[in-house]
Amino acid sequence: MNLVPDPIHAIARASGWTCLIALVAGCATGPARAAPSEERRSAPPSESAARPPAQAAPSASPAAPPPAPEAPVERLGWVNPARCLTSCTYAPSTSLVRIDNQGVADDAGAHQVDRSIQEPLRVLIAAAREAGHSVRIESAFRSYADQARLYRGTKQAGRAARPGHSEHQLGTAVDLRLPTSAAIEWLSEHAAAHGFALSYPEGKQRITGYRPEPWHLRYVGTTLAGALHQSGRTLEELFRERPDRGESGNCEDCPLSISRRRCGAVTTAGKCTGTVLSWCYDGALATVDCAASQQRCGQKPDADAYDCLAP
Repeated sequence: MNLVPDPIHAIARASGWTCLIALVAGCATGPARAAPSEERRSAPPSESAARPPAQAAPSASPAAPPPAPEAPVERLGWVNPARCLTSCTYAPSTSLVRIDNQGVADDAGAHQVDRSIQEPLRVLIAAAREAGHSVRIESAFRSYADQARLYRGTKQAGRAARPGHSEHQLGTAVDLRLPTSAAIEWLSEHAAAHGFALSYPEGKQRITGYRPEPWHLRYVGTTLAGALHQSGRTLEELFRERPDRGESGNCEDCPLSISRRRCGAVTTAGKCTGTVLSWCYDGALATVDCAASQQRCGQKPDADAYDCLAP
């Protein structure tokens, strides 16, 4: 995860970011009027002979051809603290390309991304630079082994996803260095126009299972990214409402035990240990340090649950 994508089809759901398309059939015309008797008498015999006899209109219109079958909807990798990639050690090795920290293709570049997102990523960073923001790539594709090393070496609770649970393994997610709050705001407003969604926005940690990360982007295509941005929803919320759009494993094939962590005595209501929030997320333990976003851990007002709250 998720330290500091692939064109897809539009979503159909009645939640403020669906689009209903009506197909309107054309109207049938009325019967043709007969020519006046004077005109019929004045027509020469040869013309009358050549004219084919009138045919009665059919009693019913021919049946319309059946509609073409809908194209299959492409499923996206769905990961969270309880869901792993399929397979757990998945790596898009054949489609990865090397890039520099501006998203430019470079055989000696320090980062790798899926080939499909390289150009949209480069254009996004160039647009940020033109707007006055010195944005650069901090992290991109990470393998299962890379994520395991990162997870084991991270001291802050919830700072890194467990291996097999990170969008970085897809090759379509990146972490950007955002030097100012103005850069964070710019990215939040303009990422969708380039096909990128914010996977972990502010205030959604109880939904996503991860702390807010305004620097973490995932490429999902301009149609879906735009719909998510307009609705204020996350990919996780989409997957929960449309499970057919997501694809994930159960983590049983993960080679390392750290990829599987049960809740133990921690309930869905959660608990606070200082500034650290822990709760049972769909059967897996989720942990977030609220202090990372300048918040405190506490019980939500009028609710039997704990969350990161305003200080």
